[in-house]
Amino acid sequence: MHDQHPPMGSPATAPYDAAFRGIAGARVTDGLTQALCAGERFGTLGELPSYPEYDDFDDNCFTLPPEQQWEGPAAGTLIDGTYRVIGPLGQGGMGTVLLAVDEQLERDVAIKLIRPSQATTDKVRARFLTEARAMARTRHPNVVEIYAFGEIDGVPYFAMEHVPGTSIADWLDGLLFEGKLPGVEQALDCMDGICQGLAAIHSSGTLHGDLKPSNILLGAYGRVAIADLGLSRLFDLQSGEAGEHPMAGTPAYMAPEYACTDLSSELLKRSDVYALGVLAYELLSGDTPFGIISPEDMLAALGRRPEPISRRRPELRDAFDGVLARALEPDPHTRTPSVEHFRRELIEARRAWAAGRKSLRILVADDDADFRELAWETLSYAFPGAAIELHEGGATALAAHDAEPADLLVIDLEMPDLNGVELTAAVRAHHDVPIVVCTANGGAGDWRLLSSLGADGFLVKPLDPFALATVAQNAVGAGGIQPL
Repeated sequence: MHDQHPPMGSPATAPYDAAFRGIAGARVTDGLTQALCAGERFGTLGELPSYPEYDDFDDNCFTLPPEQQWEGPAAGTLIDGTYRVIGPLGQGGMGTVLLAVDEQLERDVAIKLIRPSQATTDKVRARFLTEARAMARTRHPNVVEIYAFGEIDGVPYFAMEHVPGTSIADWLDGLLFEGKLPGVEQALDCMDGICQGLAAIHSSGTLHGDLKPSNILLGAYGRVAIADLGLSRLFDLQSGEAGEHPMAGTPAYMAPEYACTDLSSELLKRSDVYALGVLAYELLSGDTPFGIISPEDMLAALGRRPEPISRRRPELRDAFDGVLARALEPDPHTRTPSVEHFRRELIEARRAWAAGRKSLRILVADDDADFRELAWETLSYAFPGAAIELHEGGATALAAHDAEPADLLVIDLEMPDLNGVELTAAVRAHHDVPIVVCTANGGAGDWRLLSSLGADGFLVKPLDPFALATVAQNAVGAGGIQPL
């Protein structure tokens, strides 16, 4: 780590100055150039730097050494006579997030607090209040809701909605670890929710500024919720003028012009559109378009266009190439102009892609008529245009599959003529087709046996329809249904 930054305009900073001043003809913040020249990796790695410029950087940027970590008030602490602390949910460079129970309204909440060492800094307290106000401006199902703002022992905090589940980042990492990608439909469903949430944030007069997978939560029934507005900027809805905010973010998702200080709020909103493009590219391909990790990588990628996503995932054909290229345009003046515009283009591309796809054939085998109806409704939603056949038993399903191999089987474990284990073994003997098994009575031993036979999913009844849709989409995505 460098102890001092080279002065602006020095030979050491010249390449960085020229590169960023060339973007949209805008002025560059001194802090970014100095940070780049110092060789720091903000946004993903590194220790909390000691120099003042980094007081403004993303509170998710840094991995703190153990002696600097702070988990907040202990479990059992009562905050403001209302919130009983259960334990930590996570922490960053600026603070920590706790799980607590609102004892008045009897619901779980998440409590975000500033680290005590940071709470004495006016700049940090002001930024924390800005984050809370940005959340309070927006009420939308795809944005985490704030409940209250307060202070405990001189440390500001706010209480917000707790979204049980995982982050898009952890979900995607789990799939990639298994050698899978999200199903195309599932990835696009997530993007649609993210777009709607971000559009609401913009409509409320706020720029998010740090949209990335770890800041998007995936909850029950497929809900996605945008969180962490710690780097947001508020702007006046009448004048369009954006309030001041330090340059910060995560390099892989930052638009090239994000370091500029003299762009209008309309152009600044397009930096969020750029992040949407990176997110969509990553969800559909498993990787970001340029592999950016550090600010130096950002400089190397200046002016580059992404590789067409169809080259990374051929089943997409060229349906999404143009949409993503426009969202990732280096010049904000020619980039996709708004979140709503990007969402409409994604929807149209999705329709074009679906129209050219091979029509899926899905077989459902279950002796319960109510479950067959539920499966039909759920799978019709999850796979628009699919041909879904319903069978009362395993024997007729196997005969139908032998006559014309299906693209997906959803079967019951316990059927009178041919049970789920026997049907899975019979199908797998000749075909590598995705199989999802559902049961009201099976357990871990059944899943181990089915997994050894090649089953792709195992669900326990009564089913959450979204769980069935998700598992089925993942199974088909992994199975590689090809276009015509």
